[in-house]
Amino acid sequence: MQTKRHLAGAIAWILSAILIPAQIIVALMWPRGYSMTGNTISDLGVTACAQYAESGQHLREVCSPGFQLFNISMIISGALIVLGALLLHGWWDRRSGRVGTICLAIAGAAVAAVGLAPWDLYPEFHDAFATAQAILQWSAMLLLAIAAGPGAFRRVTVAAAVVSVAGFLLFVSALEGAQIPVLGLGGSERLSFDTLTVWNMCVGIAILAHTPAHRRGRLAKLAA
Repeated sequence: MQTKRHLAGAIAWILSAILIPAQIIVALMWPRGYSMTGNTISDLGVTACAQYAESGQHLREVCSPGFQLFNISMIISGALIVLGALLLHGWWDRRSGRVGTICLAIAGAAVAAVGLAPWDLYPEFHDAFATAQAILQWSAMLLLAIAAGPGAFRRVTVAAAVVSVAGFLLFVSALEGAQIPVLGLGGSERLSFDTLTVWNMCVGIAILAHTPAHRRGRLAKLAA
């Protein structure tokens, strides 16, 4: 049964997608243009203009005047994922569902940590937190799919997890020097991590969609 706590959690997950428009805004601020395939997501948060490379490969020019906006959006997005997971704990009442929301809360903390550790300043921590987020969220998605039982939610969630894992494997291959047609280094990473961001938002929307009509009028007060 839905409560105000669950509705607030759904709204938090929807708002966590703030990371997507923030990426677009910061990318548009680049003086020499941002490449969706040649630049990584993390390049948006790099604090100094210079040439950078991944493990000696993929040398690229990076200059992100809006790096503070991007990093702050990462922190906010991560905090909202944590908040949403805590508020939605118990929405999926099976044990797998409860463990899944705990995993998502930790994944959200990892997202925030990525924003606190820009890649050019703390590359090891940045990469470790990003990898932790991915692994934790994939685990959470599969656990929630099990808890939800057969149906559209399970199918969509499993599909999103598969797409994200595939994108991550392509991204790792690109880091090792493989040429990824169409997607490139940046597109592969985006396929992996942006899929996770969009999934969170879609779950929040799905939960709100189950709100009875006579309670929808309360959402404005809830979000205030």
